Amino acid sequence: MITFPPTFSDKKLSMKRQIFATVCTAALLVAPQLAIAQEASTPHDHAGHEHAGHSHANAATGPHGGTVQTVGDRRVETVIADKGIMFMLLGKNDQPLAPPDATGTLKLRVGESEKEYTYQLKTLKNSAIGVGIDLSKVIGQPLHMNVEITNIGSQPLVFHAMGELASGKLSDELLISLQGTCPVSGQPLGSMGKPPKITIGDKSLFVCCAGCTKKVQASSDKYLTKYYTAKGEQVREGVFKSTLADAAAIAAQKICPVMDEPLGGMGVPGKVNVNGKAVYICCPGCAKKLVAEPDKYLAALKAKGIVPPAF
Repeated sequence: MITFPPTFSDKKLSMKRQIFATVCTAALLVAPQLAIAQEASTPHDHAGHEHAGHSHANAATGPHGGTVQTVGDRRVETVIADKGIMFMLLGKNDQPLAPPDATGTLKLRVGESEKEYTYQLKTLKNSAIGVGIDLSKVIGQPLHMNVEITNIGSQPLVFHAMGELASGKLSDELLISLQGTCPVSGQPLGSMGKPPKITIGDKSLFVCCAGCTKKVQASSDKYLTKYYTAKGEQVREGVFKSTLADAAAIAAQKICPVMDEPLGGMGVPGKVNVNGKAVYICCPGCAKKLVAEPDKYLAALKAKGIVPPAF
């Protein structure tokens, strides 16, 4: 049974004027006050409202890292952060445009639970409409959102959105591909079945078989240093194979700026030196476009709140 976390209390509000963690832009500021969750008890009449389709097959990544859908004649981007949810009505140049008196209601369900929570939405300082909620306990779980935004025109804007708060961690499959070989035997990981995982602090190493586990545990610092400082070989001119040393940066960037595809979806991400910054791409083929227009792709990453590390 899922117990959804409540909003922050008024006492904590004075200490937390910023409730949205930076996800896609440099600063996502909070509404004047936080809403208080309550279980929904009154049926909602949707008559006369604009509705979005419930199909998410054509959902696209928005300029602020959220999911964009079309609602009537408007484009709405839903951004989920660990400290709240916001909805951006996109205008020209994909900038959020919301009247200062725009308000609304969010009805939220988590996973398969039938329990529904209602939050009041307010216009934020970045011209989005949102609410502060602590989502840290529901990372990776589907969020079902029924949204009504008012005071933005003659009719309320009503739509359904889905999403989840990503864990910010790489999958075991991607970590295995970044590591490549067993630290004890040197054999390719996966050559002897599913590689056992060894967690050491906030890092992980994999071995080819259970027999190698004790050696890694006995000399964990040695093996961590070896794999988490390793430099990848050059696979094509200007393109280097990523290693576990790049894991944190890949987790932070998440998406290939050229193809807008998740890093790791096409194998080990490539690493490219772009004006002295390490930028990761889904495949070596993206390097040509990246190098041809470096400022364009660096700006695209910056718009999503991503600052590439030094190469």
